Amino acid sequence: MSLLQRFLQANRRLSARFDRRDDVAKALYARYDAYVGRALGALSDGGIVADVGGGRHCSFAELLPTMHALTIVAVDQSAEELAANSTVDRTMVADVSRDIPFANGEVDLLVSRTLLEHVPDVQGAARAMARVLKPGAQTIHLLPCRYALFAIVARVVPFGVAKRLLHFAIPESKGVVEFDVVYDRGHPRALEQAFAAAGFREVSVECTWDQAAYFHSLFPVLLLVLYQRLAALCRVRVFASYAIVRAVR
Repeated sequence: MSLLQRFLQANRRLSARFDRRDDVAKALYARYDAYVGRALGALSDGGIVADVGGGRHCSFAELLPTMHALTIVAVDQSAEELAANSTVDRTMVADVSRDIPFANGEVDLLVSRTLLEHVPDVQGAARAMARVLKPGAQTIHLLPCRYALFAIVARVVPFGVAKRLLHFAIPESKGVVEFDVVYDRGHPRALEQAFAAAGFREVSVECTWDQAAYFHSLFPVLLLVLYQRLAALCRVRVFASYAIVRAVR
């Protein structure tokens, strides 16, 4: 083990002592899975589920109900990513900010996880989602937000450099953090406005301010996330770190 790797490990141990809270971000992921699981269970036989930004794996494959058959379609801009996806019934290559290749009102449920931060035109993507969803159908999205400290770093530092540093400091981020981020409309109020303007109703955005695990490898930087703790204490939504968007067509 190199001296630098030992230094990073020591920082992670120190950070773990300082940051003893439950992982709120993981709890939000679990809540997203619960929402998707309930939505899947409410669908009828033959329902079509669009996993937008589905990539190499359907994150909710284990949540699929056994009592009736659904068609899961992964939609992604990368044909290479989709070629590795063996957990869905069909795949489609598409830029979701321009259009989603379904007929009007064909889809029964549309979901995404950590996709919208990569989309340069979230308003356009919301309109495309509204077009393909049936009236009364639901859409659910989980995404990191624009003014989280890690998101600010990702937008200020050239992405290639930031990705290499992150992969070195947190090896388990390889294969997870790979694509450039934009964070268009990337805070709760702007997301609510984008989906409402696209014709969705009952738009709700839940958020959390937790983000500390990104900085555990460098303890002095971890101290900077205290501003996020203050934002959480004051419930300042614009500084949220992660959000779940739910809306009905």
